[in-house]
Amino acid sequence: MNFKLTIALIVTVSAFSSYAERWNEQQTQVWNIVLASYEDIEKRDNNWTDKWVTEDAMVWGNSTPMPRDRSAVKRWEKFSFEDGSTNNVAEYSPTAIVVHGDTAVAHYYYSNGTTAKKGEQKVTHGRCSDVLVKDDKAWKFVAWHCADEAKKY
Repeated sequence: MNFKLTIALIVTVSAFSSYAERWNEQQTQVWNIVLASYEDIEKRDNNWTDKWVTEDAMVWGNSTPMPRDRSAVKRWEKFSFEDGSTNNVAEYSPTAIVVHGDTAVAHYYYSNGTTAKKGEQKVTHGRCSDVLVKDDKAWKFVAWHCADEAKKY
């Protein structure tokens, strides 16, 4: 690992650690929902959207040409879950969580390592901004935008 990447990682982890110590109960709840939704995704549970996403959600990422509703996310997730790839490792590092009444925004970095059916390994890094709302006293996603970092090599 190069020196600059090592320093950036140390700074990110340090910033996260000091910030997480100051979270209130609602911020912690929101982050736990984000992590729980990823656990279902990593298990390739195609019903994760029914559990964690509002019916009227609209989401977008740099891999989609336009925002998608919950049913479109579910269709595309089913397609990608059946591609024969394996999730090897994933990390999520929050940078900020803001809770305002029944609305929350979680900003965080992610890193994913996968192996394709043909054996090729791929690592992606990026960032997300998730918007959650209280729906029947439980936090659910109503919007998000995630984008992989551009390859620099």
